[in-house]
Amino acid sequence: MVGMFRKLFGAKPEPAAVPEGMPETIEQGMAWQAADFIDAFSPAGSPIDATRLDYSEASLEPVDAMLDDFHRQGAPLPDDLHFLTSAYVFEVARRAFGGRYMRSDADNPFVLVIGEGAAEIGVCVMSKVRGRVVNGPEDSLPFFYAGIAPLVAAGKGAMLI
Repeated sequence: MVGMFRKLFGAKPEPAAVPEGMPETIEQGMAWQAADFIDAFSPAGSPIDATRLDYSEASLEPVDAMLDDFHRQGAPLPDDLHFLTSAYVFEVARRAFGGRYMRSDADNPFVLVIGEGAAEIGVCVMSKVRGRVVNGPEDSLPFFYAGIAPLVAAGKGAMLI
């Protein structure tokens, strides 16, 4: 399965020198973006209470509710909020299950790959976050996330989209 992920998502070479202030790895960059997501909701009156954003599975509930607000209003999700939200969901999964990020395609510019060999699980969060706004509750983030643990426990490879 490793070959499949590399073929689909192709490992991109790291730059020779990383400019100061830039993340050294995709993992570090995603973690910084997830922290920026939390910071965005720190001011009083924000649609999400930032104190609930603790990288736990339960913290996906208010994130899902925020995306549901966009869905019910028929409003598009701004690109910057889409990326920050995706980074937060990615980091919830990575902190719980480990993994590494790989580059992907237009719908999922990044994928979190959990496990190794035949037990690799590709988690495509970015299309799920966008889908939650477009499709509504059928693309529930907590439901999507709940599908990861059974696959990890069973040692099965899969692609979660």
